[in-house]
Amino acid sequence: MSFAHGWVLALILVVPLLLWMLLYRGRQGSLKLPLSSQDQGFATITDKIGFYLPLALRLACIIILIIALARPQLGSAYSSSKNKGIDIMMVVDTSESMMALDMKLNGRQVDRLEVVKKILEDFIVKRGHDRLGLIVFGENAFTQCPLTTDHGAVVDMVNRMYIGMVGKMTAIGSAMALGVKRLKDIKAKSRVMILLTDGQNNAGEISPGTAIDIAKEYGVKVYTVGVGREGKVPFAINTPIGKQVIMAELMMDEDTLVKISEETGGQYFRAESAEDLQRIYNHIDKLEKVQIEVKEHTDHKDIFEGFLWAALVLLLLELGLGNTILFRLT
Repeated sequence: MSFAHGWVLALILVVPLLLWMLLYRGRQGSLKLPLSSQDQGFATITDKIGFYLPLALRLACIIILIIALARPQLGSAYSSSKNKGIDIMMVVDTSESMMALDMKLNGRQVDRLEVVKKILEDFIVKRGHDRLGLIVFGENAFTQCPLTTDHGAVVDMVNRMYIGMVGKMTAIGSAMALGVKRLKDIKAKSRVMILLTDGQNNAGEISPGTAIDIAKEYGVKVYTVGVGREGKVPFAINTPIGKQVIMAELMMDEDTLVKISEETGGQYFRAESAEDLQRIYNHIDKLEKVQIEVKEHTDHKDIFEGFLWAALVLLLLELGLGNTILFRLT
């Protein structure tokens, strides 16, 4: 229950003062008659009933009238939200070069993909109502997880990624084209692709230039992230005597990544550490936030009439008792 004029309820604070005034007047106006001791006991009881019962009825009537003046209402509020969400396709390089051990996570030297998986998990959790999907690529590209609002399922698919799962080389153009294909027919406020790679386009049937044209045609904004250092980096390889760490020369085609982001309306970022990568995804998260429109509706029904009827009943009861039974008793 709510009140349309809640401030009126403050008048109830006057009731104790009114009670004191009525009690004071009652004491001043009481009439003492000589009675026998037996009659005195009965008279005391009837005196109290004859005075306090009408007083209680009158005060209850006043309190109920104040509540009625405050206009009590019964109502139910409900809200409906219109989610103008974003569709985000995360496109992740799982080629052999992601084995480079040039990043740290919680103090441990780990490969690039392990860091990416951790950062992506944090990013996914923050995306609220947006639909997210995951594409992995190496020599080929395939959809690891289609667009969905089930973020738990996306996180699970992220954790299932492993290096070399679609080949050793890097098909950036093919991965972009597949991302656009998954986004182009989706109705959303914005279509976004986050392309993460550490290398150069050296595989696939579609060139990055062609993929850019496709992305522009369907209005897909591409954020590109170049991960890892260039030059000689530690690299774990399997040998007959177990895993060995060697230094390998790795290069990245930053010019292509910059071109992809600029021509599609996105941004290019470079991450050489886990901290860099975390900041990048936090930045993208802020850039691609949308407000959810919430409309609140409230249905109210006035119920003050019931309080008015209750006050009237108490008033009539006081008058009736005061002029009949209690009148005879006192």
